[in-house]
Amino acid sequence: MGEVPVMQHPDDDHRADFLGRFMAAQPSLRSYIQALVGHEADVDDIIQDASLVLWREYHRYDRSRPFSGWAFGIARNHIARWRDERRSNRRRFSSNVEEALAVAYEEIEDELHEQRAALSDCLSRLGNQGREILELRYKQGLSLAEIATARGSTVNAVNKVLGKLRRLLLDCTGQIGAAS
Repeated sequence: MGEVPVMQHPDDDHRADFLGRFMAAQPSLRSYIQALVGHEADVDDIIQDASLVLWREYHRYDRSRPFSGWAFGIARNHIARWRDERRSNRRRFSSNVEEALAVAYEEIEDELHEQRAALSDCLSRLGNQGREILELRYKQGLSLAEIATARGSTVNAVNKVLGKLRRLLLDCTGQIGAAS
């Protein structure tokens, strides 16, 4: 008896296409929203709301145009709504600057995506201790003194390790970038 063929739902291709485009654009989209909003909890709320609209309206997306530009436009609408709901017109930037930021983010997205991929690959090559120290410093935002205390080390030792890790990552990402 042969294998039973697995039937693929027609929406599977639609879902995979959306997820691929969204995951590639998401870091730039988050960074763009962060630049316009500032507060991390609000950034999370806005990106969540915008993501739902992006998914719900994906059938209207013109695939001949960059996904990120479309996503930035939807994000701008959510930022405006967020300001209205808080009765806050406190803009960090004018509308023209916000538009220019969206264009700039869109233009550099491919390069940033490649750099993030290279960095991710290089981080995976580090040992667990190196990744842990980088996470404590850059993801959790701990000071050198806090990392030293947490690891039972000295500030000087942590500083030297971080310097070495930065050089390793810079060399590694440079080699990956040169190979592309």
